[in-house]
Amino acid sequence: MNRSLQRPINRTMTRIEFVLGITGFILLSLGTHWIRLAALPKHNAILEAAGCHIPVTVLSPPAGVTPAGTAIFIHGLSANRRLMTYLGADFAGHGFHSYLFDLPGHGDNRDAFTFAAAQQCMNVAVASLIRSGQIDPRTTILVGHSLGGAIVIRMADVEPVAATIAISPAPLTMPLRMPSNLLVLSAQFDISAMKRQAESLAEAAGGTRTLAEDFAQKRAFQLQHVPLASHTTIILYRIVAHRAELWAMQAVFPKIPIATLSINLDLATYGIFDGGRKRLTGSIVGLLGILLIFPLALSAVCRLAGCREKTAANGHPNYVLILLETAVCAFVAVWILVVGNPLGFLHVYTGEYLASLLLIVGVLLLLLNWKDAKSNFPLSGNARGFAAATILGFAVILAVGGWANWQIDDAWMNAPRWLRFAEVLPVTWLYCFSEETILGRKADGQKRWVRFLVFFGLRLEIWLVCVLAYFELASGQAMIAILFPALALFSILQRLGADAVSKRTGSAMGASIFGAILAAWFIAAVFPLT
Repeated sequence: MNRSLQRPINRTMTRIEFVLGITGFILLSLGTHWIRLAALPKHNAILEAAGCHIPVTVLSPPAGVTPAGTAIFIHGLSANRRLMTYLGADFAGHGFHSYLFDLPGHGDNRDAFTFAAAQQCMNVAVASLIRSGQIDPRTTILVGHSLGGAIVIRMADVEPVAATIAISPAPLTMPLRMPSNLLVLSAQFDISAMKRQAESLAEAAGGTRTLAEDFAQKRAFQLQHVPLASHTTIILYRIVAHRAELWAMQAVFPKIPIATLSINLDLATYGIFDGGRKRLTGSIVGLLGILLIFPLALSAVCRLAGCREKTAANGHPNYVLILLETAVCAFVAVWILVVGNPLGFLHVYTGEYLASLLLIVGVLLLLLNWKDAKSNFPLSGNARGFAAATILGFAVILAVGGWANWQIDDAWMNAPRWLRFAEVLPVTWLYCFSEETILGRKADGQKRWVRFLVFFGLRLEIWLVCVLAYFELASGQAMIAILFPALALFSILQRLGADAVSKRTGSAMGASIFGAILAAWFIAAVFPLT
């Protein structure tokens, strides 16, 4: 392309980036405003009991709302208390003091994760709150999702409460007695093991019982199916919050007719509170704003660093061949991991398996494509582009992690997670470099979308092989299957960012270090520490 044609395109791209950046700042400001507008009284603390150090966020009802009771929220595996904020805020807005806990190894909790430790620490946490008089078991509701759902069900053998709400509960060993007033919510598109667990609970309970007398005697039970929900999205459904709150009100006020309680929730006897939806919307809008600012920030950093922009495709990769190679490498990797996990020393539940898989697949792909890898490796021609990509990678994880940590998710890493990040980064760089090598340099037009579809096919192949290993080789890595929506969304955003970096830096090394920083952050921030 001659210079006379390239300059107008560059000016056009700069204008587009500027418009996107301004839009991003507007959305970020709007999201911040909505979040602050819906703010609830809250405080964070560390509950220490029986050797457990449990971070907890307490959300209180708005001023003027008469408290109805207490709701305790326990998140699922590879989650954290901030992911339960939407449900907790909705309960708080309708008159419940909401306690949101971090399980060991999750979020801000630095204790090592085991399933036994998670159950034990939640048992002692609730017992401690009861003994100190901070909560009254007669008006306390336990709410758990996935692993948290299994935990609250098993707490029936420890502390009697007013009601238990299990959302997509994980497989569990049944308690000696059924929980008081148990509501089970099952997602339509949940994985089969979770659906079977929900049906098993219904069978053990002896069927539906929802009369006022059943609630008064703490024997009520209902299994409700949530249409169009998945295992991970169910906690964000408005219908889930409404059904859970109505069930909690029936348990706390069994003598009041359900029709009256339903009207009270809808018409605000306990203060109808729309803040949960405003807060969730504000969180998502603000995150979108940060993503829209990224292209402008990338161009600014690259201009300051003096990067060399390239847009031409590097060769014509045989996409059929690289899809076949990746599938074979993934199969070899899962068979090697049956023998042993080379990165087991990381002590990251599921994350160490995923990192080892990427390490093996990356090494094998580089060996099969060694000539192309050598041509991409030298830094001498574009060290500035590599430095700019590194700066942008850390800027992204700090900006997104900081915003998410405020309201959505615990993505801001503490010291132990930063250590895991440093240990995983060389592994993710090796895999991302192998991926850049086999995909070739970013192209334009139709070839760009073909390349993107091939990339997604590579990631999908690896995921499918992991799922197959779970069912056929008993790998035990169910979390990789459950996290498919998060992995898919992350992969798409990572690829778009890496392509933008590759175009502006003209460096496969730059794109690979940018993608590697994001991948290492995902593994270190999401999975539990053991």
